[in-house]
Amino acid sequence: MKAVENLDHSSLMQATEFITEMNALPECHIGYLGTSQNDIFQSLEEMYHDPESAAYIIREGEALAGYLGIDADLNKGTAELWGPFVQKKELMSLLWEKALHYFEGNLHTYYLFADTYNNTAAGFASKNGFRLQSAQTYMELKEHSCNDLNEVNLLSLRSHGEFIHLHDTVFPHTYYSGKEIIEKINADHKVYTSEDADGLNGYLYAEYNREEKEGSIEFIGVDPGKRKKGIGQNLLDMAVHDLFVNSGAQNIKLCVGTTNEKALSIYKKAGFKVERSLNFYKLDIRE
Repeated sequence: MKAVENLDHSSLMQATEFITEMNALPECHIGYLGTSQNDIFQSLEEMYHDPESAAYIIREGEALAGYLGIDADLNKGTAELWGPFVQKKELMSLLWEKALHYFEGNLHTYYLFADTYNNTAAGFASKNGFRLQSAQTYMELKEHSCNDLNEVNLLSLRSHGEFIHLHDTVFPHTYYSGKEIIEKINADHKVYTSEDADGLNGYLYAEYNREEKEGSIEFIGVDPGKRKKGIGQNLLDMAVHDLFVNSGAQNIKLCVGTTNEKALSIYKKAGFKVERSLNFYKLDIRE
């Protein structure tokens, strides 16, 4: 039986090269990781230094044959699976059993986000009790025509309470709560806002990776009673302009539910192109 090892710092670049080659292929792609070598190395290094998370590898001789990362949040009891990336399907169970044993009693929910062409991940999910939650469409915007938009409205301190209420109402069960987003706000993590006489009616939360020169739209939330008024489109225009013109982004990415035709229409109108489709799986070991 092949031995499963903890990923050590000296093997980070080898793991990066292994994952970079595989994650570029739709049949191996995992959505939690990027496709550029630099982006993947940065992610693996952050995981290595995260005391809550863990990563495992399997070797065949000197070469890597398998990798699985567990990006854990012990406070929530949840984790994202970075993988499994394997040369042979039988290696998946070895990596998974190691992870389950290590986190036993500390984690109850695991998430897997894989390309729809990744049959290996789909088989792994089915075999281990993961349930398909949704289909997501990954989109990118790589060009931007500069317009005359100059005003950028960012979340003010006085609107924190309104924002938390709106976000947690629109997205009651998601990866960042309204409070967590506020704690993340800095020069590269911004909440763009729209207001009227009644107060906050919409927001957009975006993140910017300076090293990769890449922006990401994480959430767009509009007051349910004020939809179909162009609020979401205006917020998107504002964020896209700010990311490209003021931050210097070279591309912007986002994920949207494949069945959300209204949102897809807005993004396509803004110039976003469909890059890939992914399936989102969930395992709750308490069920």
